[in-house]
Amino acid sequence: MKYSDCPLYGLQSKKMLKRLLHIEDSKFTKQDYIAALVSPYIDKTGKPRLIEPPHKDLKTIQKRLKNLLGTIVVPNNVFSGIKGRSYADNAKMHAGSHSRNLFKIDLTAFFPSISRETVYNFFYHDMTCSSDVAEILTNLTTIDLEKARIHERNEVLLFLESKKVSCHNHLISGAPTSQIMSYLVNHHMFDEMQIVADNNHAIMTVYVDDVTFSSEYRLSHKFKEQILSIVRKYGYQISRPKVKYYTKLYPKLVTGVVIDSSGSPIIKNAMREKIINEHRHLREFPDDKSSRQRLCGLLTAARQVDPHTFPTIYKFAFSSPDHE
Repeated sequence: MKYSDCPLYGLQSKKMLKRLLHIEDSKFTKQDYIAALVSPYIDKTGKPRLIEPPHKDLKTIQKRLKNLLGTIVVPNNVFSGIKGRSYADNAKMHAGSHSRNLFKIDLTAFFPSISRETVYNFFYHDMTCSSDVAEILTNLTTIDLEKARIHERNEVLLFLESKKVSCHNHLISGAPTSQIMSYLVNHHMFDEMQIVADNNHAIMTVYVDDVTFSSEYRLSHKFKEQILSIVRKYGYQISRPKVKYYTKLYPKLVTGVVIDSSGSPIIKNAMREKIINEHRHLREFPDDKSSRQRLCGLLTAARQVDPHTFPTIYKFAFSSPDHE
């Protein structure tokens, strides 16, 4: 990777850092203060997951930091919070005129498993920032649960325990910086995986906690064990139910996109159904702005897979004056 294009590279001055991030109040450089601006909780609306939303003022600073980190040149097969690259682009790397064998893994509770030390080491060693600059950047992107405002502390800690996560000072799950950071601070792990992929004539892509490999050739048991061994080496957990191997002629699901037996990317049936149902609702209640927003979002996501899908519904959804 090329770090030198990033304004943070080699930064030695706290004053310059504050200027780059438009930090006017020095409290935003302190770990205790930042931790109090994050409110972790367990979202139970679907499958339970840890949510750590930052206060809007902290989030604004994190967005600026994300933009600076976005100037780091990363490999073309990385899709973790990279501007201009989508979940569909990730899946299309494994599509084509010929079907492929495919192996994918999912890193369990990835963000909470990324320790403060791992984040600090990236800024200090890879970005060659001074120790105090690296400390501030780490404060802005990690959360110490002991210092955070948690309404149901035991619930959060029990959730992490259920995921076999013992790290209570980690990358913030809800921060704008976390997707790209999850790759950057772990690039040594992903680099090792890439070497194994190259040695086995496989394409590898990284989309946050989803790592996918595909090849025209059979991916051996030894190959799979090498990949899993690398993950364990770096202290992360694998979601075993999400470890999948698909042979060439079997339809494959990659980051929400189905790759059919011919190797073509297609929209999931579940997404098609959501679009049709939302369209039906909006036709009955055309003034429902929330419904129109949901439909537009679904269509935008679907068109990343197929740019010409649902032309009539697309025209209807975006015909509102709000979208002109």
